[in-house]
Amino acid sequence: MYPRLDWRMRLLLCVMAGLGTLGSSSKAIAQGTTGPSIRDSNVGYIDPAVPADLVRLRFDAGYNNRRPTRAEFFWPAGGPFGSGPSIAESAVDYQDLSTYVEGRLAPNLSGFVELPVRFLNPDLNPNTAGLGDMNAGFKYAFIHDEDLVTTFQFRTYIPTGDSDRGLGNDHVSLEPSLLVFKPLSERWGLESELRDWIPVGGSSFAGNIIRYGVGVHYDLLQGCNWQLTPVAEFVGWTVLGGKETVRFPSGVIEVHDAAGDTILNVKIGVRLKLGEFGDLYTGYGRPITGDRWYENIYRLEFRLFF
Repeated sequence: MYPRLDWRMRLLLCVMAGLGTLGSSSKAIAQGTTGPSIRDSNVGYIDPAVPADLVRLRFDAGYNNRRPTRAEFFWPAGGPFGSGPSIAESAVDYQDLSTYVEGRLAPNLSGFVELPVRFLNPDLNPNTAGLGDMNAGFKYAFIHDEDLVTTFQFRTYIPTGDSDRGLGNDHVSLEPSLLVFKPLSERWGLESELRDWIPVGGSSFAGNIIRYGVGVHYDLLQGCNWQLTPVAEFVGWTVLGGKETVRFPSGVIEVHDAAGDTILNVKIGVRLKLGEFGDLYTGYGRPITGDRWYENIYRLEFRLFF
């Protein structure tokens, strides 16, 4: 079964095409031979636009996810509705430990694969741990200039996690994205993203989710072999379809329409660059809307460049 190119997908592709022309009228499009490198990218939650050769180790800890079945993004509907955990959950804490490898196939083209291990601490279902849903894809920087990088990214999520334990969502998902890196001055930089998460298959709970974000960083301090860069990001999700299970404190369980749920998070972090070989990032995020994936999230990652 293949996803239909409905109005949401056509809109995303049109936006990609329109944004891809930014800056191209006054600058020649380079083929990845000049311009920013992955060392210039500092965001912690937005996907970097610059194709790279790197290995990334990342640890996430998220707390109090009260709608884990929303659009089958985190885990699938369970019980009589789908293949997820049998008990309708009231809240879930989780920790993800992932390994990501990316390699350039050409100066402006790279491929990547990511393998996560998930640890779950639900309120009602048993604690568990194991392999999560892996993903793989590619980046193509169709503009790679000194003052602008604009990249098309395509990611495929593969259901390798056990859905009945909540480690995966039991369906393939496709995610076309537009990523942008824009230096603003010698010390300031801006990065942004627009993604469309498209479930292929799944139950009636599954639905499209548009993700969007913008981040700014400032090179605050610099030594001989290090640099300290604070980062602020705003990341949002808008659910276009699907359903979610809601469990009330009384124990009553209802199924709600998830379409229209909009979640906006603020993420604050800092990246410490260690010479030319790698860097460390630590950050914290929380929602600023009533709808949310979690109450708090913490992230720690190490990137090794090669």
